Amino acid sequence: SRVRKVPARTVILLVEDDPDQAALAELRLTMAGYQVRSVDRAKELSRYLREQPRPDLMLLDVMLPDGNGFDILAQLRGRADFATLPIVLLTAQAELKDIRNGLALGADGYITKPYSKTQLAEVISHVLRQAA
Repeated sequence: SRVRKVPARTVILLVEDDPDQAALAELRLTMAGYQVRSVDRAKELSRYLREQPRPDLMLLDVMLPDGNGFDILAQLRGRADFATLPIVLLTAQAELKDIRNGLALGADGYITKPYSKTQLAEVISHVLRQAA
């Protein structure tokens, strides 16, 4: 198994359309020592994934203006190059059926908003450990 990267060498791609939520998540991830890249649209996400190196983990907002995180997750899981990419859903939809749906589609973790800074760091660290 590959050695887990230290946070400073770990790139997290944040997909979040709300500027305040995005700023908060970026701040928390940066403080936890991670490198953060951000996109705020599904269309921007597909461009990023085509043109940039694969991130180490994706934090994916479920409700995007031009897409649904569940659909995006299902599409990525169907592609060989992203089938194993660690993906954590970030959402205000805290209903059990939504969480089950996300996990059934292949999410590695699920964070409901609002979340604490320790929760975000713990979930990411846990998912990256499992992926290593």
